[in-house]
Amino acid sequence: MPLQEQKLTGLKKRQQIESANRTMFIWVAVAAVAISVCLVAGQFLIQRLMFNQRVINAKVKASDTLSDNINNAKKLKEEVDSLVGNQDLASIKTKPEDPNVKVVLDALPAKFDATALATSLQQAILSRSGVVVESIIVPTQQAEATGESKPVEQSFSVTVSGSYDKIRNMVLDLERTVRPMKITAINLNGNDAAMRVTIEGITYYQPAKTANIKEEVVK
Repeated sequence: MPLQEQKLTGLKKRQQIESANRTMFIWVAVAAVAISVCLVAGQFLIQRLMFNQRVINAKVKASDTLSDNINNAKKLKEEVDSLVGNQDLASIKTKPEDPNVKVVLDALPAKFDATALATSLQQAILSRSGVVVESIIVPTQQAEATGESKPVEQSFSVTVSGSYDKIRNMVLDLERTVRPMKITAINLNGNDAAMRVTIEGITYYQPAKTANIKEEVVK
């Protein structure tokens, strides 16, 4: 084969090789782009599926909570209805015209109220025995609530005077009241005919539970 023809044949082969390399490069680039697009699309679909699942879980949880609240509301109504005709509650009402459920509210108020406690001590408890009320002290600063719906202590102090029998009856009235009263200290002075007593004690109130409806953003 002549030298010129060999050169042309070699050049043609190199051109074919270069063309094949370019073609291969293009296909590799196209394949890489296709794979990248697939990966991005797959990642997007997976994230979307996960988000949809979180939304479904949140809806199921909200539905379960709603069902529980409906059932609890029915039970609560039944319990309140049973209190309306409860004879034990009716027998300890302060006023005959008051509804029975007021006894429950009086027993454990839903909020701190120093004035209401002082008024209750003077008019509903201490006055029954006939003692002379010299002072009623209810601190206006409430005990720190825990954030939970549990009874919170509320302190008080009373100083009264009277005969021994009247003082004794006054202490019994404190024990019999529907609102829980705990005597923490007692100081007596005088004799059976004329006695003066200072009593320190605590009672309780229970913060009311609240039903809050809120929106939650699922992320």
